[in-house]
Amino acid sequence: MNRKALLSLLVVVLVASFVSACSSSKKAAPVISVQLAPPPPGSLEVSYMAQLGAQVVNDTAAAGVDWSLSCTSADCGSISPAHTASGGATTFTAPASVPTGVTVTVTATSTTDSTASQSSDVTITPVGSLGSLMDLGQYAFVVTGIDENGFYAAAGSITSDGNGNISGGIEDFSDPDFVTSPGGDPVTGTYNIGSDGRGSLTIIGDEVGTQLFSIAVTSSSHALIAEVDGVNTTSGTLDLQDNTSFAAGIPANTLVFAMQGWDLFDDGVAASGGAVVTTPSDAGDGSGAVTAGAFDLNDEGFFGSGDLSTVADLTYTALDGNGRGVLTSPADLFGDGNVYTVVVYMISPGVYRAIETDDLFVEGGSIYAGAAPASTLDDGTPVYDTTQITGPFAFLENGQESGFGPVGFAGQFTTDGAGTITGGFSDANEDGDVNSAAVTGVYGYPSDFAGSTLPRAVLEFDTGNGDGGDLEFYFAYIVDPSINILDPNNAIVGAGTLLFDANEFATGTGAAVEQSPATLQGNYAVGVQVDAETGDQEDIVGQGFSDGVSTITGNTDAGFLGGNALALPTTISFTADPDNPGRFTGTIFIGSSSPVDFVFYQASSTQLVSTGVDDFFVANGYLIHQ
Repeated sequence: MNRKALLSLLVVVLVASFVSACSSSKKAAPVISVQLAPPPPGSLEVSYMAQLGAQVVNDTAAAGVDWSLSCTSADCGSISPAHTASGGATTFTAPASVPTGVTVTVTATSTTDSTASQSSDVTITPVGSLGSLMDLGQYAFVVTGIDENGFYAAAGSITSDGNGNISGGIEDFSDPDFVTSPGGDPVTGTYNIGSDGRGSLTIIGDEVGTQLFSIAVTSSSHALIAEVDGVNTTSGTLDLQDNTSFAAGIPANTLVFAMQGWDLFDDGVAASGGAVVTTPSDAGDGSGAVTAGAFDLNDEGFFGSGDLSTVADLTYTALDGNGRGVLTSPADLFGDGNVYTVVVYMISPGVYRAIETDDLFVEGGSIYAGAAPASTLDDGTPVYDTTQITGPFAFLENGQESGFGPVGFAGQFTTDGAGTITGGFSDANEDGDVNSAAVTGVYGYPSDFAGSTLPRAVLEFDTGNGDGGDLEFYFAYIVDPSINILDPNNAIVGAGTLLFDANEFATGTGAAVEQSPATLQGNYAVGVQVDAETGDQEDIVGQGFSDGVSTITGNTDAGFLGGNALALPTTISFTADPDNPGRFTGTIFIGSSSPVDFVFYQASSTQLVSTGVDDFFVANGYLIHQ
């Protein structure tokens, strides 16, 4: 080969190498992928709905997701909307009958790249054991938690047809930006209950939209519920209503209140309210005016009490066909010209669920018939005394603390009937700052205007826990001892009181129940609220079987802002505290998460309260025997 030809060949080789090098240095276009989040549930009953979502990764066009269904039958159900933005929500409605292949495949496909998709199979099942809860009847519920605007509370009444449908009802809800119409929002929906007592409830209204709740049944008349639709995250209860009592309205009685939420006057700081009122029902239809009583307010740094006999009457309406009534204050209740409104839903003549529906506070809670007085003076004045709080008690508080954030406080104590608290132990978690200590103290009736004329006592715990020092103060509103405050339609397992945090550095509410420790064996419903009132809140509800020795195993559903995680395998380990009978230490392991440290205090073999003693977050909840 001559020199000229060799030179030409070298030029060709060099040019080819340069082009190849340049080509290889260019980055390949990112691959588009799709991820279901939240994915559809593994199984779904016929005609039932589930909220889904999908994220598209590396889609620079941001074109979103196309949804499709496939199965071996003509009816695969429906999905709406069929197109969503990345991260947007859609609703899958299962077919009206089980398809021949049993499953429906749900597929999310990138609109930009049809080769990028993710699918999941949903097993369609027939209607389950609906008789375990929600036979034909009316049920009242209350939930509290958060949504994108802040603290959120809802209460209502729903009517089931015994076949998986909510045939009617009403709901009131409130958050810092919105309150339902004065008459409430009419609702419909669907529900299902599985053989293990776990199930789902969908409530649909014009104002409340579509709400998805997970359920853990404790009896034929009571359930723990948690909202898992990703729009709101809340926890609460569902109870069978005695609708034969609605026409008579609110009877003449002494009622005790405990409600918790946010004060909207002060940029949404945590607040709680408690009260004792007398309802004479002087109108003959269950409506009337409250003429006496006391109210207590804790507004994260401000605590005060007031005498209701010194202000104009609070009025309350007759109950409608949903057991719904309205309590309205005079404008001078706090001397601020504002009118406060509380909507109540009757479960029975001594039990109500309630939320505040004005634009002043967002609060939710419960109202119970108060205990009868120990004696009555010649002029008719009722007298309460220390003997009405006697014995061992388990207690739980869920709240907020200035300078810390969420707080959980649980424990046990014994009262001697004469004003002394002894023999107790408690665990406090102040946003990850965990302390455990013995409980002693005193209790009695306040020296203010009410004194011992109302079922409203003061507990002073000396615990060594808490940022405010060794002392913790609570108002204890004494409930009628025939009422099971944790499961009001079922037999009493211990008299109870509502607790109202009266400390200047914290706000919260809770309950104390007479304690009779026994075995921890059988099936239990579990309800837990994590980091209450914060943007990190998570609400959990589920079911498990306790071997009576050391372990509870089952499944739970979790809801949080933006999504949910359903049917997660769950293990609870527990060990009895040899020094404090009725107290158990242990961990909860949910899905693939790390174990979380908990303590459990047993009110009885059927009811336990729990609080997290983990450094990373606060969690409070209940275990109720099924």
